[in-house]
Amino acid sequence: MTATSRFAWFTLLACLAIPALADNNDYVYIRSNVNQPWGQGTNESAMDTVFGTDNWSLLFYETVPGNSLFSSSTKFIFMEGGDSSYAAFESYMQINGDAAYTWLRNGGRMLIMAAPNDPLSGANLYLPDNIVLHSDAYYASAASSAYAIDVSNPIFSSPSPTAYVFSGDFYSHGYYTGDNVVSMMKSNLNQIVLGRDVIGAGIMVFGGQTTDNFHLPQPAAHNLLENIIYYTAATNLN
Repeated sequence: MTATSRFAWFTLLACLAIPALADNNDYVYIRSNVNQPWGQGTNESAMDTVFGTDNWSLLFYETVPGNSLFSSSTKFIFMEGGDSSYAAFESYMQINGDAAYTWLRNGGRMLIMAAPNDPLSGANLYLPDNIVLHSDAYYASAASSAYAIDVSNPIFSSPSPTAYVFSGDFYSHGYYTGDNVVSMMKSNLNQIVLGRDVIGAGIMVFGGQTTDNFHLPQPAAHNLLENIIYYTAATNLN
């Protein structure tokens, strides 16, 4: 099976009602144009596998206004907020947080992966629905492992096989708090490093992970990222 057909095939098998891949602007990966996080292309690789090489758009915080990104034509957004992307991600969400919240309530699907990487400064960033991203100074929140909270969640089994426990150097830098956070993974520091929040007709999934080249075991760790993307884009919220 080709990467281009994989998303449509899994969608058919799962009988999930999501939009057809008619326009690559429906599915977006956005990061800073400064650099790929940690110089890695693992996120792009996962987007290729899930949606197909030519069926998604790469955008940059520095060049895309919020009213263009959070429009009714955009169905899924993967927001990278780690390493070299954190400063631009923080500014973008501070400016466009209300627009993101409205877009989610109207049925948007958003995945945030944010592992701030400034060893001297912590981070506290409010996201839609008062979900708060934290990262402690001096890598105090950097986790060496993380584990599944609910092993029945499909991100741990489909479309690709994965695992329930992961390690890394570091596995994550960020963690999340908020009244509406549903925990999906916790770190060895007992902090939520992957969670979700259903907001109106949409869903936001948020993680504090670094890029998966730092994670073990492989290929389970990369498969997990692919599964998280697929779950965020396709899970039935009814």
